[in-house]
Amino acid sequence: VFDPRRRAREGDVRALSAGGSQRGERVQSLREGPVGMSSGAELGFLLDPTVEQLFRALASRVDVHFFIEAVFVIVICYLLFQKAYTPNKSRDKLSAHEIDELCHDWQPEPLVSEEMLAGVVHRPERVVTGQCGRLITVAGVEAINFGSFDFLNMTAEESIKDDCEKTIRKYGVGSCGPRGFYGTIDVHLDLERDLAGFMGTEAGIIYSYDACTASSVIPAFLKRGDIVVRDEAICYAIQSGLDLSRAFVKEFRHNDVADLQRILEIVARNDEEKPPKVLNRRFIVVEGLYQNTGMVCPLKEIVALADKFKFRVLLEESMALGTLGATGRGCCEHWGLPTTAVSIVCASMSTCLASVGGFAVADAPITSHQRLSSTGYCFSASLPPYNATAAISALQVMQKDVGRIAALRRNALAMHRMLQDMVEKLSGKEDESLLLLGEDISPIKHLHLVTGSGNRADDDSKLHAICDHVLAEAACALVVADYSPLEKNAPRPSIRLSVTSGHTEEHLERCVTAIGAAAAVVFNTATGRWGSE
Repeated sequence: VFDPRRRAREGDVRALSAGGSQRGERVQSLREGPVGMSSGAELGFLLDPTVEQLFRALASRVDVHFFIEAVFVIVICYLLFQKAYTPNKSRDKLSAHEIDELCHDWQPEPLVSEEMLAGVVHRPERVVTGQCGRLITVAGVEAINFGSFDFLNMTAEESIKDDCEKTIRKYGVGSCGPRGFYGTIDVHLDLERDLAGFMGTEAGIIYSYDACTASSVIPAFLKRGDIVVRDEAICYAIQSGLDLSRAFVKEFRHNDVADLQRILEIVARNDEEKPPKVLNRRFIVVEGLYQNTGMVCPLKEIVALADKFKFRVLLEESMALGTLGATGRGCCEHWGLPTTAVSIVCASMSTCLASVGGFAVADAPITSHQRLSSTGYCFSASLPPYNATAAISALQVMQKDVGRIAALRRNALAMHRMLQDMVEKLSGKEDESLLLLGEDISPIKHLHLVTGSGNRADDDSKLHAICDHVLAEAACALVVADYSPLEKNAPRPSIRLSVTSGHTEEHLERCVTAIGAAAAVVFNTATGRWGSE
């Protein structure tokens, strides 16, 4: 009744018949083509192919992609089977005569462009033949020195000379090696410790060249993408450091806190509109006492803005050290701020410390970072030991004899009053006159031409004539401020007067009277008329 094999055979027959009908439907669909095709001729060659049907089907499938790929294949085959090019060296070789002609005709570009040369003012060289101090010997003439930055008259201090002599007997006159390669001597560490203690910071670091101090410190902490806002009157050493850092630099008007705030607000708005992808460092760079203008920095207001807008402050104190503050600690002491209110303080030791080189004081991590990242520290021979001893001794004298700082302040105020009176008298008599620039407490005074000719060389020459006349008639040594042709926004030419604690009131009166008389001569006014006044 039930035969499994028979039932299996019947199932296979039904499956075969169903499969045959399905294949027939597929064949019919291929012949008729899918919906949207006109006929099944395009794929007929698959069932009953002929050469004509094959080419028609291929032609119907050719499109832009096929054409582009074919071109690429042809180009690749061409490049693969192309013969390599071997230049004919014997044909391209120049003769000795042709080489000589090319060398003769070649003109290298000058290392110093004509534009830079145009900004260089050639001056007669004044040779000093004696010790620099309150008095100086210039070309055999002893004169009162009003051109030195030795504001506290430290070069004349005998105790400093004695200490330096002992150091020379012990260490010699040079270190002959960078700090990291057997150039660190114990007096270097003593000086760094004393400077940090005097300035009220955790640590200090010294450099063997003062001009490279700021230009080494700044690139150690700033890089491309960082933001710096600087005063337009900063000295060339700071400008050089900012250029080396490649940071984005924006200037604000000299000592103009409102303009500084305007720039900081713009930076803050830009951050809100387009937040920076990477956090960057931001500094405000100023001088405590500006060498180019004799003006004191409004540090208290700048520090307040820096705290508000999350900026750091780098303070250059070369001119303020020993001149501002009751004990000579600089601009921070002058405004009643701790030194830690700013991030980094750097200064020169060639002003009030009777030495050379520079230093930077800050927190310990900031100082340690410079020992591996500051080029002036890593790659320069260290400070000669006796120069370090001179700075140590000068610091001790400054702390013991505070009267020097008070005497400097009195002389600066007296000189300012005398120069103001002289300028007022001169301006009422001449078409050209002098303009006094600098604060009354500043030991640096600048005398500019009121109008000038607009030509730096001509104005410089006129001011030099005044200085020469003062040296010849009153034996007072003055200098015309000199600026690098690479300096940005270099000030107009000026006579720079430097007052020291060693000057007497007689020295000051003698200098000011001589300047007025010399200006009257140079400005085509009778000398006798000024003298009679």
